[in-house]
Amino acid sequence: MTRMPMLMALSITLVFAAGAFAAQPLDCYYAARPTAANRKPEMSIHQNCAIVSGDGSVRIRTRHLKALYFNADGLATLNVKGRGWFYVRRNGHVLEVLSIDNGADEFSEGLVRGRSHGKVAFFDRSFRMVLLPAYDFAWAFENGRALVCSGCKEKIVADDPENHHTVTGGLWGYIDHHGKEVIPVKYSRGEALRRDELMER
Repeated sequence: MTRMPMLMALSITLVFAAGAFAAQPLDCYYAARPTAANRKPEMSIHQNCAIVSGDGSVRIRTRHLKALYFNADGLATLNVKGRGWFYVRRNGHVLEVLSIDNGADEFSEGLVRGRSHGKVAFFDRSFRMVLLPAYDFAWAFENGRALVCSGCKEKIVADDPENHHTVTGGLWGYIDHHGKEVIPVKYSRGEALRRDELMER
């Protein structure tokens, strides 16, 4: 896996790999920006806030884009019904990301996890793809490394009312910020974790 050229950027909307869709409105779940009338808005459903175009791309309707709460980095989060969690920029650019604890994946060491062609890729805050999609799953970066796996499967934890997922099977290892396998992806998850602990000593 290699670092993408810095000039490469996602288009204004995220295009899904699935087949063509008829243009259709979708509901969203987000917390609007504070107003004088509502100083502490909570997460709630907003009808017809997003549109999926015929090519599968998603865009946020203008009035909802204006209503979103943007943080200091100029990013807002929202869940598009049936699509998952997205980061949104003020200019309408969107990036679909993995979910964690029933929310959008958080940036760690400057990168966030998303999917491309069924694999996990890493993106920076400008939504540039920094690390190409090469693994079936990846954890967030920590101490300069990310735990990744090939051939692993995600599944819902049994009897969990929060519908958390777990990842099982496959081969595991660690990559660095350049996508280099600093621990080769050829071990069980437990063995990869042990080897990572040895590197920390």
